[in-house]
Amino acid sequence: MAQRRPALKPATTVFLDSSVLFTAVNSPIGGSAKLFTLSKIKLVTSPLVLAEVERNVRKKLQGYHRERFFKLAAGIKIVEQRPDDRLIQQAQKFIVEKDAVILAEAKNSKADFLVTLDKKHFLQESVKNFLSPQKVLAPKGLLEMAK
Repeated sequence: MAQRRPALKPATTVFLDSSVLFTAVNSPIGGSAKLFTLSKIKLVTSPLVLAEVERNVRKKLQGYHRERFFKLAAGIKIVEQRPDDRLIQQAQKFIVEKDAVILAEAKNSKADFLVTLDKKHFLQESVKNFLSPQKVLAPKGLLEMAK
């Protein structure tokens, strides 16, 4: 029998990875987009994530997607504190170098969850251990908790 996930507490903070934000921009009816409709959670991300997503939206998607990007971005709190080099170096032990800054930013944000679609790099046991007590999961997992 499948184990039921605990329910989300009010004011749960969720750090969004670029994969989730980009997918929400591209697919307004998918699970990533549904995160933006949950009233129980507070979405946060970093300026680095926003810049990466905006660059990819401009490069890979249509003009109307830019409008959707800015609309979704307006509902996200920007976490301004930059992690120190030591934390980034620690993160590099658990994830590829290009993602270490994002992982460090997620840890530094003190969000309850890091939500990502990146199974290859972020949804790994070593990353989960590094972030603990914060949790790492896909949008589907968070949506199941919100039911």
